[in-house]
Amino acid sequence: MPRIQDKTMVVTAGIRDQQRIEDLYEAKNTWHFGEKDTPPLDTLFTRNQAQRLLVYNKQEFHIVLAYAEFAIHPNIPVLSNELWLHWLNARFCIEHTITLLNSIFFNFFICKTAQPDALRLTIFEVFYNEHKVNYVLVVRPPDALPGQYDAIEKFGKAYYPKYSKVSEQKYLPAVIIIQRKDVMPVLSFRKALPEDNDDIVEMIDSEDPELRRKHGDFYIAEHLLEAEGTSDNDKIIIAEFEEEIAENVKGAGLMWLSESIGIENLVKNFHLERLGNLARYTQGAKHARVLLEVFSVDQKSYRELYTKTQMDELFRTHEESITKDGQYEGKEVLFSKYKYIYDELRKGTYYMKAYREKLEVAFDLPPGEHSHSENRLQFLGKASNGFLLKMFQLHPLVRFEYTYFSLSAMFSAFPDHDYCVTLVPSTANSSPCQRELLRFFLPVAHRPNSSVTENVFVAHRSTLFGELRVQRFERQELDEVRALISPPSRGRSTFVDGLKADDENTDDYVKEVLTTFEQIVESILENPLTDLSCFTIRCGQSKKHTDCPLVGFLVLCPFKAYDDLSKVFMMPRDQYYLTHNRGEIVMFRLHPFFQMWCTSILRTAALYENFKELYYVHYFNGTSLPNDLTYNMMPVEPRRMKKNLFNYKCFAYHRRLSQGYRASNLDVCSTRMRLFCHNLQPTKHLGVKHSLLVVGFSQVCLAFLRIVIFGWNSKDLINYKKYNCLPMVDITVLVAHGLVEAAYDSEFLCSFCGGTGRNCYVDTGNLNPFVRDMSQRMDLRHWVRFIPGVLKSINRQEKLIHLEDGCSLHYERLVLLSSRRLGFEDKEFQGNSMPLNYVTNNHRLDRIIFYHKLTEMTESEEPYSVIVYGYGLAVYECLNFLVTHGCKAQNITYVQPHVPVVVEEQGNPEVDAGLDPIILEMVADLGITIYLSTNFSSFVFSPSKDYIEKVEFIAFPRKERIVLACDLFVNYNRSSMTTEMEVVLAKAGIEVIDRKIVVNSRYCTNDRNIFAAGSHIVMQPKPNFQYTSTSPQECGEKLASELNMIKIVMQSRFSRPYMFTGMLPMGYQIIKFIQPKALLIGQLPVNYSAVMTTYENGDFCRIRLNKKMIVIEIVCVTKKSKRLYFMEYFCGKHATLLNDLHGRYQSGWISNFLDFFEQPWTELIMHDRFEDLQLKNRRLLLSMLLMNNKDANVARGSLEANQRQRLEENVIDFVRTYRKDFTHEFALPEDWGVFNLN
Repeated sequence: MPRIQDKTMVVTAGIRDQQRIEDLYEAKNTWHFGEKDTPPLDTLFTRNQAQRLLVYNKQEFHIVLAYAEFAIHPNIPVLSNELWLHWLNARFCIEHTITLLNSIFFNFFICKTAQPDALRLTIFEVFYNEHKVNYVLVVRPPDALPGQYDAIEKFGKAYYPKYSKVSEQKYLPAVIIIQRKDVMPVLSFRKALPEDNDDIVEMIDSEDPELRRKHGDFYIAEHLLEAEGTSDNDKIIIAEFEEEIAENVKGAGLMWLSESIGIENLVKNFHLERLGNLARYTQGAKHARVLLEVFSVDQKSYRELYTKTQMDELFRTHEESITKDGQYEGKEVLFSKYKYIYDELRKGTYYMKAYREKLEVAFDLPPGEHSHSENRLQFLGKASNGFLLKMFQLHPLVRFEYTYFSLSAMFSAFPDHDYCVTLVPSTANSSPCQRELLRFFLPVAHRPNSSVTENVFVAHRSTLFGELRVQRFERQELDEVRALISPPSRGRSTFVDGLKADDENTDDYVKEVLTTFEQIVESILENPLTDLSCFTIRCGQSKKHTDCPLVGFLVLCPFKAYDDLSKVFMMPRDQYYLTHNRGEIVMFRLHPFFQMWCTSILRTAALYENFKELYYVHYFNGTSLPNDLTYNMMPVEPRRMKKNLFNYKCFAYHRRLSQGYRASNLDVCSTRMRLFCHNLQPTKHLGVKHSLLVVGFSQVCLAFLRIVIFGWNSKDLINYKKYNCLPMVDITVLVAHGLVEAAYDSEFLCSFCGGTGRNCYVDTGNLNPFVRDMSQRMDLRHWVRFIPGVLKSINRQEKLIHLEDGCSLHYERLVLLSSRRLGFEDKEFQGNSMPLNYVTNNHRLDRIIFYHKLTEMTESEEPYSVIVYGYGLAVYECLNFLVTHGCKAQNITYVQPHVPVVVEEQGNPEVDAGLDPIILEMVADLGITIYLSTNFSSFVFSPSKDYIEKVEFIAFPRKERIVLACDLFVNYNRSSMTTEMEVVLAKAGIEVIDRKIVVNSRYCTNDRNIFAAGSHIVMQPKPNFQYTSTSPQECGEKLASELNMIKIVMQSRFSRPYMFTGMLPMGYQIIKFIQPKALLIGQLPVNYSAVMTTYENGDFCRIRLNKKMIVIEIVCVTKKSKRLYFMEYFCGKHATLLNDLHGRYQSGWISNFLDFFEQPWTELIMHDRFEDLQLKNRRLLLSMLLMNNKDANVARGSLEANQRQRLEENVIDFVRTYRKDFTHEFALPEDWGVFNLN
């Protein structure tokens, strides 16, 4: 039945279901067909299957009623998998056109005998999940037991070998073919009648009850009666089942359609050129053309945002404004460059410009009309090639998969139209029914001046009715593939006034891709030993493959970098059976109309090469070959904590580029890249359904976004192995112009640090590794809408935020995650705009601008002075950046404000009073002028108020006035909130104290729909735990948990270490971890803790232990180039767990903590499943303790010895289980006698 069953449910099976499936296999009251394995079923999930389905009782979830396996090849290892269909067509009397894409094999089924409907429900489920599958095939072997296949044969028809006699068929193999049309419930469509009003309104009420309240109980009937006898071209169509899905309920859904789509209005407000402007244009027919004035967008290429070449181009563009015909001299020219070049990088017009153009729309003319008629614009509406979907709704009891069939019926209602258009309000949450519908639609971009608030989506007829086929590439297809790679020209569609399109970068990329593809084709056709393979994808029903139109192509090769990438990405390490069955997508192009069939296409192509998983690597640097289906593949999340790879040598991956562009081999463990996987399992969209609006771009914001996007992922990777998981979120983030572009820019090149920039301050920026991977191992822009703009006001009553450019954004829930950490209050600028030579380094964009301004200043022939003001470890990194990037030390002045000597109640990794005197001596040795205990007083501006001429300071405590000349002022003074944000919150009525937002323990403000987190909040009532200077990852997790966006059990207090990392003068790097204090009241300050330090060979390490012997701080300063992020694993751990850290130090056995934490035993603690081992040990000790408490005669020594033995057994078993995951070879008891010690 089409309705959801009351008692039984069919779901996808995963590795966690193995025990329940084994119980079903061992049950006596079962029957089956296909090859049945004998439990234990340890290899069950190692075999490649397209679908694994479980049938179970909802009320008894632990009892499985049936289990089924489907694949696109039979489970008979005789022929190569892709040859089975050829064998069937040649051997059997089959009258159907069966392809690899429209068929699936039903290989195994086991069911309890008392469940007659389980088989039918299973067949229904596979047809629901596989829209392209029309035939289910069951291969019956000749030695099948009598009656074994009788149940399945009732659903289809058996076909026997050709030229066989009826008397022989009993002992011959057979193929049972089940057709979709013969078994699925019959769904009919008809025009709605006024008497259907009650059923239709009830159906609509399940999703939008507001319509009934607004228009009354009979608004559908009234509309239908009014439309009778008029020219209204609306159609309301009802879908019905032949059988009732519930008592007196046969309706399945409704579709409200209209032929009037308003082409002129849509073309003026949306970019519809790729869709032919939705106008009918028939080759050879008589046509008319109209010119419409529209606005379009010119977006600057990501490859030319911040490079030296682009800065020079900006200088040439603004040269006249900068030089003023030679009147400006010296520093005024320098500051003019700051104004007209580098400060332009903060403006939206630098990244995107709107321009006016004339768009030509060509369309068919009605018979008898001429192309120069004055009524051409009226004829445009009649030449529409699309229809409008006003409303779509399924009955609550009907599965969402029926959306596909309903959409097919819509196109059948308009057989002469190729497009279906639907408008979705941007202010409303989409329903599950609507989300399923939009899977078949393409989003259309708004024009800059769009007056339509709704979002437009368009579907094409070919998406539903196109017959796809995948075949190996043939030589004669080369020209067609070349045409597919080359971008289509704009041709007759558009005339641009006063703007010349710059396609130089696009042309270079296309040439590179074309050259690479030709080399790949040459290797495939000429080299029989090549590991490359190419497939073409065509759409059509012609018997000859090459007669059908080409819609895509795919290039595959073996994937050899799995083991190395698993060191830095969260990938299963126990799937050794896939070592030789992993493929890599080298290149994949596919027409947008067919991209939703990604799983079927990849599954078919992988069948030819016997691949069971497919991967795609996208590089941020240089050229990556195209893959149009990237976001139909599962993104692989980077590891959430960085491991120590010891001396492991990562695979030197050779990128496939043309000979003219060939790059050197890449270290996959350090290269910036994104990784995607398609495990050929069913696709499932995972994520949160409700919408969210975020303001800010802080570390907490980025960590929060990553946590929400990958909320489906877990350490056991259960969803990774079970589905092709696609993140689905509805999040909009308001950011300042340029911040997102700068975060993901990979073309900026520091002339001082070389090509990689691995340790360059511009690229590192003290970011937490969890946050840094957001821009180096993933790209949030493809799941989150980043909107550039400046917040102007918040309207809490209407749930709107207004921007300074006049735009408004609706929100259901608003999250404030502002990111400003450094700088002065606006009052210090005396009402003037930000001075041109004033620098704060809060984001990568700030550091890029800082770099260019510094370079311009040092390369000028004028004398200059740089003032750096502030306190903290980040200041010293800035000083190191200055002296290593062309700035002379004698021109630098470091002013440190007065720092009161107080007891440190809470840890803060960004400052270190113990190291500060030592680092100050290093700074002085460089020749930098230093002022200590000197507070900022005021700025002295130039006559034009554009830049700072001098800075006035007050020395403490003598209050001496110090005035310093200034050409560049770098400010590291800590601040919590901008003045603009404070004003916005005050006007909105959001409670603020001391420039910090007041929130409760759930991060909610005094408005229950507005939340805030980060460094600019204050909790009331004040909690008894540290909530400032905490891990952005943990803060993001807590916020996501409070917003019900992830399902995770979180405690209120913070427990994850917070870190600071950066470069110090003289080539040192520092990393510092602190453990937030779980309790504040009644606890000793941080200063009163056990301190252990080591210094050896230039490596300084300091470790603090609290009174419970927990590591609460780790500080390392070293000249070694190795990243020390792995030290995070040891902060927060007990000293005894760390190989008796305290005892060994007291005994003098540890001379260098850095070397100590790089010993082989640390690899056990860094393993992903080490916490599982700890939990297992904890449960073991608890159970042994409870058992021995009952027997008072047991000696304590005997108990401890028994506990130690059991714990050692657990550790040995842990090493044995995950031995292949470790870089070091740990010895096990069974290894004794294997090694020859002589």
